[in-house]
Amino acid sequence: MSLLSLCAVSFEYSSDCRLFEAVSFSINPSDRLAVVGPNGAGKTTLLQLIAGALDPVAGTIVRRRPLRIAVADQEVAASVATPLFDFVFEAQPALASLRASLLALEQHLDDPAAANDYAARIDEYQQAGGYRAEASTTRILAGLGYDDAALTRDIRTLSGGERTRAALARALAADSDLLILDEPTNHLDAAARQWLEAELSDRPTACVFTSHDRTLLTRAATRIVEIERAKVRLFDTGYQEYRASRAILERQAWQAYEAFERRRAAVEQAADRRAQLAVRVAATPEGVRAGKPFYAAKAARVARTGRILRERVSEDKRIDKPWREQPIDGLSFDNVARGGDIALQALGLAKSYAGRTLFRDLTFALRRGERLIIQGPNGSGKSTLLRILTGAEPSDAGEVRLGANVLPAAVAQTPASRDMDRTPLDLCGASANARTLLACLKLRPDRLNSPLRELSGGERTKVALARILSSGANLLLLDEPTNHLEIEAQEALEHALARYPGALILVSHDRAFVEALSPGAAVIHLAPDQRLSTRAPVS
Repeated sequence: MSLLSLCAVSFEYSSDCRLFEAVSFSINPSDRLAVVGPNGAGKTTLLQLIAGALDPVAGTIVRRRPLRIAVADQEVAASVATPLFDFVFEAQPALASLRASLLALEQHLDDPAAANDYAARIDEYQQAGGYRAEASTTRILAGLGYDDAALTRDIRTLSGGERTRAALARALAADSDLLILDEPTNHLDAAARQWLEAELSDRPTACVFTSHDRTLLTRAATRIVEIERAKVRLFDTGYQEYRASRAILERQAWQAYEAFERRRAAVEQAADRRAQLAVRVAATPEGVRAGKPFYAAKAARVARTGRILRERVSEDKRIDKPWREQPIDGLSFDNVARGGDIALQALGLAKSYAGRTLFRDLTFALRRGERLIIQGPNGSGKSTLLRILTGAEPSDAGEVRLGANVLPAAVAQTPASRDMDRTPLDLCGASANARTLLACLKLRPDRLNSPLRELSGGERTKVALARILSSGANLLLLDEPTNHLEIEAQEALEHALARYPGALILVSHDRAFVEALSPGAAVIHLAPDQRLSTRAPVS
């Protein structure tokens, strides 16, 4: 029996913003259902409908009773005065209450009555699975990158990304029939992403999630729901099989459309020939005086056959032209000037924060056209190193040297909100190459003349990427450039960077993105509090 069924569900925010309509599918007890589609297609809205946070404007959602749903809340209140471990453990309220009473009784064990009550509560807590739940909570937090020292930290002292990870841990720790996750790999490093893949793959209960992480989709998803241009399709396959099936469906759609157009053109041509023939037949031969009505009737019959042909093709079910993505063809980097043989040198760089060494004695050189990938866990100093290389932050020791005629450009994880009243075309220029870049990165045409303040975070990232790619810079420094980008935009960026002739330094936890750019690249792996070697090949 399914956990939940959507029956002809439609949703719209306004009459001119319909996200999808007549959506019908079921979620089964062991499903790992991934919802995919471009930014703004309605993925998060669909998750909110499933969770019951929104109601459909049409159709019904039938839920099994009782149905325990766990949702990773992306907006964890910074004012919650709770240790991290307790915050996650509270996902199981009954056990959390028992544990709280045990902790309270521990303060009064010198009282015989309290000691007896404590012993009874321990037995109850153990039989209810409290200690197993504590071990599971610790395991989940460790998997998501928290060390033992972090477990007692007040959640108010955590950064926004750390609180988001805490919310994910809490949802994973809940005793639920259905787990709902919206972009769960945000703020996770590579090790935590791999752990999450295994966790979701081994989970016995159902999970519905959205993600732009192609590796997670490939390894965890067993069914796919695709939302695109207000249409929703269900694929009872994994992600790679879905991609193959979608390619076949797109090819079949084009074949059907082209066959319909050929048929329509042939009928139109035949009808035109009959119309021309009717004109010739209607002409009374020279010397025939009384035959005009006869030839007119004959011409009418010929013309009627042409009309019948047109009526038949108009009665056929019309096949609309399939959607075609903007091709990368036409993109060039002719404006990227040739720099010196050495694009950048780092000599003996060191950086520490609050007595904790991020890196020291870091030395490397990047040649013209080479790729360098900086890796390491969260907090290891990747973004700090990138800021040092761009000159935005000083190092504690060492220096950075740019090569001759090297023009650097950078995109940070969170692009600065300058020029918020300017449009993408104002910032990137109106050249054909800039427009091609914006189109390839899937920025909607109706957003080209909208001010940046009206664009989403992902759309601003696309503008920032297009801006530096069209700037003529011959050294790019990119910090998590695929954050907030839909899969099609990620793949377009891969193709663009593959053509880019300058040098590239990249920080990214997106494994598929790194793998696409890694052939021939080098890697620096940051390991805090350890002496660093310089460069090693990407495996």
